[in-house]
Formats: sequence, C-alpha cells, structure tokens
Amino acid sequence: MNVDIIAVPLPRTERADAGRNRRAILSAAERLFTERGPDVALGEIAAAAGLGRGTLHRHFPTRGDL
Repeated sequence: MNVDIIAVPLPRTERADAGRNRRAILSAAERLFTERGPDVALGEIAAAAGLGRGTLHRHFPTRGDL
C-alpha cells in the first residue's frame, strides 16, 4: 500500500521576547497617544518602549496596524 503524507504546517507560537516587545510597544503607544494625540512619531513610541524602530515596524508595519 502506497500512502502519501501531507505536510500540514503547525501554527507558530510567539516567542516570549516578541510578546514582551509587542506589549511594550502597545503600552507606550497608548500612553503617548493619550498624552499627545495621534501624530506622535513612531520612533518616539519605539524609544518610549525601550526598543528600536525596526522592532516596532516588525510588529506593526504601518501606523494603521498599530
């Protein structure tokens, strides 16, 4: 008997550090948007979260995603 095996990708789980980074970004964004309005620079949000701009854009590619 010939049996074909179909590979089904497993769902990816978020790494612990990636989850912490995402939460830090969201927390900083919420605080800065509340304090200063929606025009806060994304670089300022990244800095307030203690992260680089690349990390912010990896999680939230556009302002709308954030």
